[in-house]
Amino acid sequence: METTEPPVLPGLRLGRLLGRGGSAQVWEAERLDDGRRVAVKVSHGDAEAAQAAVREASVAGRTVSAHVVPVEACLTLPDARVALVMPLMRGGSLAALVAARGHLGPGEVVTVLAPLAEALGRLHAAGVVHGDVSPGNVLLDLDGRPALADLGVGRVLGDAPTPVWGTPGHLAPEVLLGAAPSPAADVYALGALGWLCLAGEVPGAPGLRPSLVEVSRAGAGSEAVVAALEAAVQPRPEERPDADELAGLLFAAARPEPLHLVVAGDTESAVTYRLRAAAGSPPVPPVLERGRHRAPAGPRPTGQRGVARPVVLGAVGLGVVGLLVVLGGLLGRDEPARAAAPAASTASAVGQQAGPAAARPADPRTDARAPVERPQELLAVLADARAAAYRSSDPERLGAAETSGGALHERDAAALAALRTASARYDGLAYRVTEVSVRSAAADRAELRAVVGVGAHRVVRPGADTAVAASPGEPVVVDLVRTPAGWRLEALRPP
Repeated sequence: METTEPPVLPGLRLGRLLGRGGSAQVWEAERLDDGRRVAVKVSHGDAEAAQAAVREASVAGRTVSAHVVPVEACLTLPDARVALVMPLMRGGSLAALVAARGHLGPGEVVTVLAPLAEALGRLHAAGVVHGDVSPGNVLLDLDGRPALADLGVGRVLGDAPTPVWGTPGHLAPEVLLGAAPSPAADVYALGALGWLCLAGEVPGAPGLRPSLVEVSRAGAGSEAVVAALEAAVQPRPEERPDADELAGLLFAAARPEPLHLVVAGDTESAVTYRLRAAAGSPPVPPVLERGRHRAPAGPRPTGQRGVARPVVLGAVGLGVVGLLVVLGGLLGRDEPARAAAPAASTASAVGQQAGPAAARPADPRTDARAPVERPQELLAVLADARAAAYRSSDPERLGAAETSGGALHERDAAALAALRTASARYDGLAYRVTEVSVRSAAADRAELRAVVGVGAHRVVRPGADTAVAASPGEPVVVDLVRTPAGWRLEALRPP
């Protein structure tokens, strides 16, 4: 069943059709309760397509990662079609990016592939094989954050076999010979993805293809990245690193660099999911107007018409330069910013609950009124505690800076795990907090705005040190929560 009329779904207002294919259609939609824009993938009415959609929801629910496109809701329509509600990824697909640019640099490859390898490691630990890691199934947010999509072709190890889907050039040799997809096959596909990013073409059959070093267009400085990818595409599955090992190899191979997105002229930029095989041409993508991309919350400035301004990512390969704290790549949050309350009234509210000012605690984190009366000092202490975790590669030290269980903590913990795997650390890392202002505050929560810069430091790895220049930073909104131990960072997001 295929139609150009959007289905009626409770709580959603469907808009334009983003793309269509042999198994589903993808629509842009608005949530009626909060106005947030999402993507809705609606299966066709045949049993196989509906089962694939249900499987996608089930598989996606087995892991939580900033680098796996989540399924937020799974709805069954009266006509037996299945609708999946997902975040709207506006940076397009990696396939479109490589097609537009020809190839990526080695640092960009680390920025994209290292967090994807970490995400695959989580899926594999949960007993899930993706089955079709390919450039069309890697989606990018406008800040460059990569995420794996199309888990409908995935499978849970031990479940009954499902049809094998794949993308030419990314199927492992053993799968082509009839073996079931496995974690090692996912690693091969990710290595082939890196091959495409460096060479502009997929690898040929083992034994017939040249080496990656012969066809790579990345030039000098990419040798370690090439070696990591060559290990991932070894013909024998037992000779490949596992996904977590590959993440560590990539992280240690090169310093992550900002991903330069191409939006205008990219016919896949607005397509939230790659639709398999027989996909038709997607509708016209979003446009850039006066240097701004039309996005649901907080348009990002662009350096030139059609090219989104690069932002350093966070997490695993997010690396860390990107830990550059608080920049947008660390975030991946879609929630609208809470309305700012007048500083005077919020100060009064906190003051009433905190009682009269006595001797101030030396540590602003334990001062109930610090977000209003000592915001600069509070953020500086929290930022230094976070930097200390990276200087020592010690995830236990994150507790002095962040709440546990939040997305920020999850990403930082994953990045520190990758640092430890690579025996690396950020020597001399320090953040510079300026232009702090109070947006809202209460007894147990506060929202501040600040500019956070990064001082010059060195990435220390076995046998190699890399100097990182200072960065002036960008504005960021900081969500704070008051825990029993004091104020802690909960989230960092664009203003």
